[in-house]
Amino acid sequence: MKNIKIAALSIVALTCLTTLFVRIPLPSRGYFNVGDVAVVFGGLVLGFMNPRQGVIWALAACGIGSALADILGGFAVFAPLTLVAKGAEGALAAVAASRTGTARYIMLGLGGLAMVGAYFIGETLMPNIGLQGAVAEILPNVIQAVGGAVGGVFAATALKKTGMI
Repeated sequence: MKNIKIAALSIVALTCLTTLFVRIPLPSRGYFNVGDVAVVFGGLVLGFMNPRQGVIWALAACGIGSALADILGGFAVFAPLTLVAKGAEGALAAVAASRTGTARYIMLGLGGLAMVGAYFIGETLMPNIGLQGAVAEILPNVIQAVGGAVGGVFAATALKKTGMI
């Protein structure tokens, strides 16, 4: 249990820093980033470490790390939405860790879909963004989700092959 707590705290830091590293502004005043690689990686690692508890730790670590990046990066208005969107994506990546083959990729796809859907719904309800801004961000969010899944799977698989998890 102690190791998963340390790993989760590390995922918070990794997700926050990775999200802040590359930021490309989007029409709704949000930004495109590579933080989803860390979200999927974190979810998979925590899921590999402990299939049952890893989901809860991934939900918290990925959500908090990403929301913290919004706060530190000047996008605090997005932080609650990011907490939910990235938390769900990380939790579903943790679920994917206990699956194999096609089932793993389906779970990762559902994680990306949860992230895109959460942002779409949340941004639609935000007065300065609305439906038009939310629609404009669907494609960048899908690209971010797919890139995050590919990069996260690659990184987590490489780490798992080392025998460290």
